[in-house]
Amino acid sequence: MASLFARWRADTTVRQTVRLLSAVGLAAFVAWLINLQEPGWALITSVIVTQNSITDTISKGRDQLVGTLIGASVSIVPITLIAVLHWPLWIAFTLAFVPLAVLVSWKPEARMGVVTLMIAILFPTNNSPYLQPVERVLAILIGVGVSTVVTYVVLHEQARRDAFRSAAQTVRQIVDMLQKARSRDVGWPQIQDMNDDCAASLRKVQAALEEARREHWRPLEARDPMLARLPQGLRQLQIDALVVARALLSLPDGAVAIDPQEVATIRAGMQRGFGWIIERCESEAVARTGEDRRVAAGVISALPSLSATGDPTIRFLVGILLADLKQLIGLLGDDDTERPAPDPT
Repeated sequence: MASLFARWRADTTVRQTVRLLSAVGLAAFVAWLINLQEPGWALITSVIVTQNSITDTISKGRDQLVGTLIGASVSIVPITLIAVLHWPLWIAFTLAFVPLAVLVSWKPEARMGVVTLMIAILFPTNNSPYLQPVERVLAILIGVGVSTVVTYVVLHEQARRDAFRSAAQTVRQIVDMLQKARSRDVGWPQIQDMNDDCAASLRKVQAALEEARREHWRPLEARDPMLARLPQGLRQLQIDALVVARALLSLPDGAVAIDPQEVATIRAGMQRGFGWIIERCESEAVARTGEDRRVAAGVISALPSLSATGDPTIRFLVGILLADLKQLIGLLGDDDTERPAPDPT
C-alpha cells in the first residue's frame, strides 16, 4: 500500500488533477462565501493559474494580477467619460484600448489588462459601472490566492523527490556514456548525443531544486544541504565523464589506456560507486530516510587507486573522475571518514 501511494504521488498527472480540483473547489467556496456577483471569473482564474510547480503558479498568478490591476485602473477613464461626460461608448473604449494595446505589445505578461478593460466596458451591468472592474479584481485575487495556497499545501515537497529521481536518471546516463566509450561501440557524435541527454536530465534536477527553494521560507542550504549541493556534484561528474569518454575514443588502436590487470578492479569499484549513488537517489526520491555514514565510507574505501602504468592522460582523467565520484558519494552519505573519532571518555 505504501509503495502504491508513493507511485500515486509521483504521477504528475494525478498530482496536477488533485491540485486543480482543489483550487477550483476552494475558489468556488470563497466566491460563494463573499457573495461575488460573477464567481465564474474566480474559477477560470484558478484553472489558469494552478500549474505543476510553485514557480510557474507564482509567475502565472503575478501576470494575471498585474494585468488585471492595470486593466481595472485604465477602465476608470472610459467609464467616467461615458457616465459623466456622455461620450459614445466606442470612442471612449478606443481611447483607453489603444495605449493599453501598445503596453501589451511591449509587455505581453500584461495581456489580462485588455481582457479586464473589455469586460468592464463592453459587458453591461445593472449595478454601478465602477463596480465591474472592482468585481474583476476581487475575482482575480480569489483565483490567484487560492491557486497559490493549493500549490503550496496540496502534495507538498514533491520537488525534492523529483530532483533525486532525475539525479538517478542522470547518473545512469553517465554510466552508459562511459561504458559505450570504453567498449568503443560508438563514435564521438553518439557520445555527444548521450551527453546532451544527460545535460537535459541535469536541467530537470536544477529545475526541481529551484522549485524546492520556494517550498519553504528557510534557505535550502540550511534545511537540506545535500539537495542544495546535488546539481553541482552531478554536473562535475558529467563533465568528467565526457572528457574521459573523449580521451578513450581518441586513443590509437592497440594503445594501453590503463594496466589491463587494473581494469577489472577499477570497473568493479566504479560500478559499485555509481550503483550506490543511483540507489541512494532512488531511495531519497521515495522518502527522506537518511543514511548511515559508515555505508558511504565503505563504498569510498572500495574505490580503486591507480598505478603509474598505462596512458598518462587517461590515468590523470580517470583519477579526477574517481575523486569527484568520491566527493559525490561523501555528499550523499555525509562521509565521516575524515572526522575525528569520538572521545571514549
